[in-house]
Order: sequence, then structure tokens, then C-alpha cells
Amino acid sequence: MATGTAAILTGSPVTATGGLLFGDSDIAAPTDAATALDPAWVKGGYIGEDGVTRTTDASDEKIRAWGGDVVKVVRTEHSITYTFQFLESANADVLKLIHGEDNVTVTAGKVKVNQTSKMPPRKAFVLDMLDSETHLREFIADGQLTTSGDVTFVHSDVIRYEVTIEAFPDANGVKAVSFIDDPVVTP
Repeated sequence: MATGTAAILTGSPVTATGGLLFGDSDIAAPTDAATALDPAWVKGGYIGEDGVTRTTDASDEKIRAWGGDVVKVVRTEHSITYTFQFLESANADVLKLIHGEDNVTVTAGKVKVNQTSKMPPRKAFVLDMLDSETHLREFIADGQLTTSGDVTFVHSDVIRYEVTIEAFPDANGVKAVSFIDDPVVTP
């Protein structure tokens, strides 16, 4: 792998409208950062300029022995979330992801969205990124999308949806997988 300044990467989307993809859990999962994804993955469209933020939230507790010495540290909580903003507020696929397919009706170029309290179904997610010739990819096999902010209707800005993906663990405790492929570096 690269070292020094060659190992400093940015997380730009592979294409302007294809940096975030989503689909059902039965779609072929990525196995690296560069191999073409299954065409069943749905592009999430434009994402806000702040990109996607991955947050690892862990709570650890120090176990102390008599006398006050720390003898062990145990993890009591752990979560991984991804936050970002969808900018394509008229994209039917994005609206179905946010509100659930049963709440979005598309007929002859018209979209109707029922605003309900029902959670949308869990999905799989891919972040597909590129820095020069280095491919980066994050894969969340089981994620729950939630909305987490206001939707503002104003003449001076676009309508955007602030969302969070909560990554759930698989049978091995893996919540997300990060891939980096640098074709310039040889082992």
C-alpha cells in the first residue's frame, strides 16, 4: 500500500450522481473497491457538498481493582452511523428509500408521498469513491435509514433531506466494510 503523501486520500464520489448506492440485501455485495457493482444497485443521486460522515460511537468502561488501579476496559456500547443530505428531492427512488415504497406513488410523471411515522425497510448501502486512481468503497450490508432534520422550503436553497444510516452487525459482528484499491502500488 501507499505511504507518505500518496497515502493521503479524499473521498470524492466516483460519479456526481453515483457515489451512494442502495438496494435490497440480496444484491451481490462488493468484494473490493474497484470491481464493477451489480447493476441492481440504485444510485442515490446528488449528495450535499459536505459529503458523507461516518461516525463510530463507542462507550468504554474502566474496571478498577481494589486500590483504584484500572485492570480492564470493557466496551459497553458501539455503533456506526453515516450521515449526509440527499439533494434530489424529486427523485422517486430516493423518496421511496426515505419514506418506504408503500408511501410513494409515481404515475405519469407525478409523485405522491404519504408522510407517515412508519420506518422504511432496511437496505444495503455502498459508498463508491475515487481519488485519482485509488478506489475507495464502504459497504453496509444491513442499514436502517432515518431522517434526522428539517426539510426547508425556501427560494434561496434546494430542498434537501438530512438522513442517517445506522449500520447493523452481521453474524460475525461486522457492521461495515471499507475497501481501498490502489492500482499504482504493487505488493
